[in-house]
Amino acid sequence: MDVLMLSNRIAYTLPDIVAREEQGGINGAILYLRDAAMLQSLIAGAEAMADRNLRWGETGPLLLGKLAKAYPETLRPAAAHIFYPIEHYDIQKVLLPEWRDACAAKCGQAITLHLFNNILTGMGYWKDMAPPEGSFLYEALAADGALGLFRDIYPVTVMRNMVRNYQFGLNGAALGIRSIVRQAFPSVLRTYRHYYPR
Repeated sequence: MDVLMLSNRIAYTLPDIVAREEQGGINGAILYLRDAAMLQSLIAGAEAMADRNLRWGETGPLLLGKLAKAYPETLRPAAAHIFYPIEHYDIQKVLLPEWRDACAAKCGQAITLHLFNNILTGMGYWKDMAPPEGSFLYEALAADGALGLFRDIYPVTVMRNMVRNYQFGLNGAALGIRSIVRQAFPSVLRTYRHYYPR
């Protein structure tokens, strides 16, 4: 469960499917390249990194960003709202009924919704359970007749606690001050290395 098709009625006229996220990066979860030279360039770039200790995104968003710079006239990424209407930092909202209307508004002109499987896994989301009734994702799955693929439905209180616990882990609210201080320098260093690679 990583990408959900929301609509086939929205006009999309670009020859390639290259999707930009709200923060500017290009995500490869939704990708179609018709040009063999672009595809070969992408493959060669990924193969050149084989057997190396890679940072997150080097064979994904960072490599796709380099490809977009190499082919600026040909490769035109679509606006974020078409394929990535909800960003990774808000994806938990599709699981909670209180955010249904806000998610529906953001997804109204979208073709797909990237569910960021790695985040759902990090939350401890069991993929054989449907999201709570009343949530945007529940209603989207129901509209597609896909609820029968799940063995049960998450109770909304359980989902709220899962989301809250995941957010505590991200924002440090679950940690003591000593743990936060111990992580501060490595975190700054990782961020610097991510944005200023050697």
